Amino acid sequence: MLDFQMSNLNIQGNETESVSNSGLQPVSHKPAMPLTFSVVINTNGRLEYLKRTLSGLKYLTYPHFEVCVVAGPTADGTVEYLQSLQGQIKIEHCTEFNLSISRNIGIAMSDGDVVAFIDDDSVPEPEWLADLAKSYTDDSVGAVGGFVYDHTGIEFQARYVTTNRRAYASDWDVPTPHLNFPFSLDVPHLLGTNCSFSRKALLKIGGFDEEYEYFLDETDVCCRINDAGYAIVQRPDAFVHHKYAPSHLRDEKKVIKNWYPLIKNRIYFGMRNGLYHHTVAEVVQAGIDDVNSRGQSVKHGESEGIYTKEDVDRFLEQADKAIIDGLTRGAQPAKYLRDATLEKYHSQFLQYPRLCPVGTRRVICFVTQDYPPGQNGGIARNIAQFARSLAALGHYVHVFTKMRIAPTVDYEDSVWVHRVAINHHELPPVSPLEDCNIPQHIWDYSQTMLQEIRDLNEKRKIDVVYCPLWDCEPIAFVLDGTFPLIVALQTTMHFWLDSQPLKAMDTEWMRAYGHPIMEMEKFIISHIPLLHANSHAIVRDIEKRYKIKIPQNRVYYSPHGLEDWAAGMPPSDRNDEAFRLLFVGRLESRKGIDVLLKIAPEILHDFPKAILDIVGDDTILRPDMMTYKEEFLALELPVDIRDRVIFHGRVEEDELKKFYRDCDVFIAPSRYESFGLVFLEAMMFGKPVIGCDAGGGPEVVTDGVSGFLIKPGDSEGLRSTLEYLLRNPDACKKMGTQARKDYVDRFTDQVMVSDLIKILDNYVPISSPNK
Repeated sequence: MLDFQMSNLNIQGNETESVSNSGLQPVSHKPAMPLTFSVVINTNGRLEYLKRTLSGLKYLTYPHFEVCVVAGPTADGTVEYLQSLQGQIKIEHCTEFNLSISRNIGIAMSDGDVVAFIDDDSVPEPEWLADLAKSYTDDSVGAVGGFVYDHTGIEFQARYVTTNRRAYASDWDVPTPHLNFPFSLDVPHLLGTNCSFSRKALLKIGGFDEEYEYFLDETDVCCRINDAGYAIVQRPDAFVHHKYAPSHLRDEKKVIKNWYPLIKNRIYFGMRNGLYHHTVAEVVQAGIDDVNSRGQSVKHGESEGIYTKEDVDRFLEQADKAIIDGLTRGAQPAKYLRDATLEKYHSQFLQYPRLCPVGTRRVICFVTQDYPPGQNGGIARNIAQFARSLAALGHYVHVFTKMRIAPTVDYEDSVWVHRVAINHHELPPVSPLEDCNIPQHIWDYSQTMLQEIRDLNEKRKIDVVYCPLWDCEPIAFVLDGTFPLIVALQTTMHFWLDSQPLKAMDTEWMRAYGHPIMEMEKFIISHIPLLHANSHAIVRDIEKRYKIKIPQNRVYYSPHGLEDWAAGMPPSDRNDEAFRLLFVGRLESRKGIDVLLKIAPEILHDFPKAILDIVGDDTILRPDMMTYKEEFLALELPVDIRDRVIFHGRVEEDELKKFYRDCDVFIAPSRYESFGLVFLEAMMFGKPVIGCDAGGGPEVVTDGVSGFLIKPGDSEGLRSTLEYLLRNPDACKKMGTQARKDYVDRFTDQVMVSDLIKILDNYVPISSPNK
């Protein structure tokens, strides 16, 4: 049913060739410097992707460029968002679903020497334009493009590609300048999301042919640039990441829903560019082959439930029309860029504002096993905050973390996030530890991350690597010594074992894992040139536990900081008279949940309006193989009290913010915290905090001012403190006000980032920005 043959068409006579290009070699002149670029983004209905593209452009190393955005007809908030960027970018509109019309508007808007196209679902790497500019050596160069990563950010969608005169592509391992001559059978090709053209050359050939509403639009331009005698340069860099977003042609699952332009343009392209090499019959056959191939996919999709019977019928209708239209329109005049379009849309060069002068930018790498979304432990959230805040200042920030499903590189909140597959590595032939070996999985992780960062360093020189001490993540970096390294101090194995008696008593576990970890921690602390301490307490406590002395000139003290969640958040919609107590954290002994649950029934009995919300992982087993949640729910408590202790389990960040906003008192009776990010989260919402007089707690919570500090494990102290706040709501509010003030003065992300930059200015020289 889907098998189309040439006999279905009435093709008469011989072919008529119509070629408008002269094929003459342009006269070579060295372009004026500095070369200017007009970056054109043609967008339609993909606002969130577009925001990422515009963000990525702010980090380019090359300063001499403008951004021209042409918005399509879909109403999704894009126009309103672009209006907020007036004065930074050029903005125009295309009322049709036609990419070539949109591209021609972009050309008309442009005022740069070179017009570079990038899709609205793509992000350039920082060197993109700088790399492209290297190849525009004189006027003989008509087009330059680079490599394109696919949606994984690891595999390439396109490197060195040629297309023949029926638009079939071939991949090469090397560039193809030997095929770059007028009317060659195969032509060097540049992918539409990473292609640039001399503006003079584009105007000479007539810009884009507006018959190509989508598909083969840039392929046609490459052919005409080639046939006009210009050089097409395929670079091995100038990287762009293409995330392949949904469009009006394909859905979120990349299922094609509109086949007409794909088939029609195959034939139209051959009629325009292929008749020196092929007969009309051969050109049309390419379209028929497309119909048969796509038809088989559609029928298979119908059997799999991907397509409906209506989809199949629509495909057949579109295929018939596409073949006829491609053939007939190929014999008609092309629809090139018009003078009226140039006159209507052209405007003077408008330089795009980048975030930070290149000379002051840093390349900063974070290494962490866990990273959001979905992994919201203290280290993961702190590093995510660090990364976002540094990137917001214009620095190049990369985060290397374990993959969850598959290895990827993504651009998230202006941060390049590398989710890495951990590989096996041979252990060092001689262990750096005195009486034990490095656990294999620790070495595999750390050595894999080191190799990943070495690879990145080949692309852009890294200024500093920042690692948490937890799980000895930096061990391979310490032994290698190549990169400037900062290790952040957190709760160590020694402190963790205080709340894990079963592990501490497990001789085999301690031999294979516990003792080696503590030996590695000691080795790293003793050999690292710079440590980041979030509190003075963590340094004192580590020195005491590990029986070492840490030179103060190897430590920089800076508390953690967080962006202000409370700012701009809608007010609470609570309309009850309840007094809400909140605990956030893992339900384990170290977090003091046992201390809180011990006194909760009495507190709730004495204060009928009190409610206790418990947020965090409540599935952690104790030594007796029960959870704290199970133990509490097994108690014989009155229903009224039981119902006012609510275990919420893990929650997403947006929901967590609401818990902080809606609570009256925050409780974090941890037996030890090196700092305690949860304190800051509560303080930013203006909530009084009950913590423990241990670890970094006293350096965050001012006892009697922004909250109260009790002794670790002191259930009676916790009970009496809660009673005081429940009976004195005015004092509670006053403490909350002071907590908010302390957060603003001491614990914002800007303060944290400023401290790190000051240290780097003294510790690490700035690398060449174009490495």
